[in-house]
Amino acid sequence: MTSEPTTTFRTSNTALAAYLISEGFGTPDVEFVNDSRAFFLFPKDNPKIQDFINAWDTVKAEGNVVMFFQAYQTLLRRVRERY
Repeated sequence: MTSEPTTTFRTSNTALAAYLISEGFGTPDVEFVNDSRAFFLFPKDNPKIQDFINAWDTVKAEGNVVMFFQAYQTLLRRVRERY
């Protein structure tokens, strides 16, 4: 039995989601689970997304701080509006 590769990157890390937005990976869908947790869903249609996730995970992420902060605030607002 082989598993199919996932076509979506899913994270509850708001800062990572904001970083991916600021790096041009688009606005994610938001999935709310049990009315207590939000997940951000990014399509894996761009193979470079994994490079940016790895850079974040290894503390090597670089980018535009202003764009990151604006994306972070927007994501927090979207989550708060839900709750």
